[in-house]
Amino acid sequence: MYLQKPQRPVRRVFAPTLLARAVHWVLCAGTVAALPLVGTAAHAQSVEQRSYDIPAGTLDAALRSAAGQAGVALIFTPEQTVGRNSAGLRGSYSVEGVFAALLKGSDWQAVRQSGGGWALRRVPQVSQAGAAAGETEMAPVTVTAAAERPVVAEGAYTPTGPVTTATRMGLTLRETPQSVSVVTRQLMDDMALTAVPDVLEKTPGITVGRNDSERYTFYSRGFTIENFQFDGVPNTMDSANQYTTSLADSAIYERVEVVKGATGLLTGAGNPSAVVNLVRKKPTKDFAASVELGAGSWNRYRSTVDVSGSLNATGSVRGRVVVAGQNAESNVNYYSRDTRNFYAIVEADLTPNTLLSLGFDYMQSKADGSTFGHLPLFYSDGSRTDFSRSVNPAARWSYWNNDSRNLFANLKHDFGGGWVLDASASHLTQSRDVVYGAAYNGTVNRLTGAGIRMIAGTIPTQTDANTFNAALSGKFQLLGRTHDVMLGAGYSRQHRAAQMSNTVWTNIPNYFAWDGNIAQPAFTRTSDRDIVVLEKGLSAATRLRPTEDLSVILGARASWYDMMDTTTVLATGKSSVGNDLQVNRKITPYAGLVYDLSPQWSLYGSVTNIFNPQTYYKDAGGNPLSPLTGLSKEVGVKGELLDGQLNASVALFHIKQKNAAQYQGLNGASGEEIYTAIDGITSRGLEAELSGSIAPGWSVFGGYTYRTSKAPAQPDVVTPAVNTNQPRHLLKLGTTYRLRGDWSRWTVGGNLTWQSQTYYQQPGAPYWRATQPSYAVAGLMARYELDKHWSMSINVNNLFDKTYMPGLGSYGSGVYGDPRNVLVTARYRF
Repeated sequence: MYLQKPQRPVRRVFAPTLLARAVHWVLCAGTVAALPLVGTAAHAQSVEQRSYDIPAGTLDAALRSAAGQAGVALIFTPEQTVGRNSAGLRGSYSVEGVFAALLKGSDWQAVRQSGGGWALRRVPQVSQAGAAAGETEMAPVTVTAAAERPVVAEGAYTPTGPVTTATRMGLTLRETPQSVSVVTRQLMDDMALTAVPDVLEKTPGITVGRNDSERYTFYSRGFTIENFQFDGVPNTMDSANQYTTSLADSAIYERVEVVKGATGLLTGAGNPSAVVNLVRKKPTKDFAASVELGAGSWNRYRSTVDVSGSLNATGSVRGRVVVAGQNAESNVNYYSRDTRNFYAIVEADLTPNTLLSLGFDYMQSKADGSTFGHLPLFYSDGSRTDFSRSVNPAARWSYWNNDSRNLFANLKHDFGGGWVLDASASHLTQSRDVVYGAAYNGTVNRLTGAGIRMIAGTIPTQTDANTFNAALSGKFQLLGRTHDVMLGAGYSRQHRAAQMSNTVWTNIPNYFAWDGNIAQPAFTRTSDRDIVVLEKGLSAATRLRPTEDLSVILGARASWYDMMDTTTVLATGKSSVGNDLQVNRKITPYAGLVYDLSPQWSLYGSVTNIFNPQTYYKDAGGNPLSPLTGLSKEVGVKGELLDGQLNASVALFHIKQKNAAQYQGLNGASGEEIYTAIDGITSRGLEAELSGSIAPGWSVFGGYTYRTSKAPAQPDVVTPAVNTNQPRHLLKLGTTYRLRGDWSRWTVGGNLTWQSQTYYQQPGAPYWRATQPSYAVAGLMARYELDKHWSMSINVNNLFDKTYMPGLGSYGSGVYGDPRNVLVTARYRF
């Protein structure tokens, strides 16, 4: 059965009610302020009668159907219902009555939790010795590792269990002293978030910039996100790898966790933005399978198959396979992309305390008519261009193909006493085959259409990355209290090879007549580039509990970073080193504090250093800038409400950087960009977030972010503003509601993203500026369950067909967001 976290006695402390009311107001302007009434509503609902129509089948399916029709959350494990069937049920019942009728004759009963949810508990048994006295005793319950409470309950919008992305000590959201957002599988399904960029577009505090048709850049707190994890394990990836990963289908992921701010304790090098943890689906002991077919705008067709279950009679070996594919054209002329994804994993219980996992995932994407840079932003008089969203600056022969293979293994051993060893290894290979021709460079003459050049070339690359990480976590006793500790070690080596060719520039006589029909120039391979990045790290952290209400997290990571970037000219055979960077034993300290105001509310604060090598940015002498350093601080309040079904948080953050790269101009001899390092760039702001269920059948997910970034005043610099392509204000809201009574087969919902003005300003004279005014993008969804197997859903994105540019300024060009589009999906669950 699931282990519920013990509730502490309610204590009277200074002003928690006032604080709670203030947070309620900030988060939901009255919606959350009404939460104290939900408990009363939940009690009323438990005795209210409604009509149920539950078909015959397994007890598992019957309970899920009853909970869905009642609009309540029911927590139970497969072991509690395995091998049991139900004759079905039809009629009017209370919530308690319908569960009692379905469970009649079993050893289980449904018990209402304090926050309104329900959980299965074993029926008390009367002992022979105490029968006459009316005494009862609980039937024995065996707790095994397989019965651990899942991180996210099925159908939930927020985790109820621990997450490991921030500290690897298995802390809940409220116990983690940083902002954490979790996009669950249910949210991905409801909002049709079929790829990683779709997921991050709905994540509070995250913006997604489009560089061109194939490349995305993710931002948090004004800075680019460069750190990704798979199942909590850091993986070294440069920009080329990130672009490939960002195209992956979300069908293989159970949830996506995003920890905001600097995360040097576990990830080592990186910007003070966020780390994205992609948590893959795990095998189930009981057989489960689903098939999805989708069709949408611009000839978009997708299909997904997901099969899971035991591979032997005892269930000690389990497997899961997920296959997803999509063919899609676009609103952009002659552009299309096809993707294929395959994922397989096997888990084996080597001993009752040892779990071995082996897995493989594969991703392939093929795009035709792909762009490299996008639409020109300026006319030759400095005014903004206004092209149709369907214009494609790419030549028709342009293509961009990605291929990714990831083989991984994990060994987890429980020593007992709370000590667990978790070791992981992976071998990632990625390649891209790109031939590009894109007409975007320059400015357009309003009368003649002259002034634009097409840039063309090839950029084939091959990358392999080997990664090993191990973490030992446990508990120890000190001064009569229990504390936590984590020891970690990580190693990764990435090798990237690129075959460089000449770049061809072609003048376009009249851009207004451009249709992509142009002869492909000849490309000559000129040089080979070889990049090796080696990262090693040791980390340690402890969570001390001086009192019942206070926890203090102290930790540090020692990092070693080594990079060698070599270019060999084929004509001469001569090699030169472009970057040779070594950083030895860089210490990144981390400190966090969490104080429990009550069983539901906590105050927290954290501070950590920043460390990020900057090999791309070079000074006038061609030397890379020193690593970016600085300090990231955060304080806030978190709430875990309604028996953990709803999480709320408000955070204030402040980031200050040293050695930040600032553009200076072009090197006349080499043509490379010149940067200089400056100190004192700051980013500060506020983040508020709400996720989970605020009432039976009613789920919400969203947040508001305010951020401002500044650079110190400098002579001869036109504007000290930084991160101007990122909004100061960002609001994201999403909700779904399951209707009641005779309409209970229907679930409806919607989402809204609003952001304030952004702009791009040319770094050199004449300093023209392209502005994207504030805009809102809305979406709607609806799902109808035909029976316990079949469901149909429809998702409408950009409902009001808003024209906007989420990618502004990349390569001095702009990328439009997608126009209004629709996706219809049919799902069959076995």
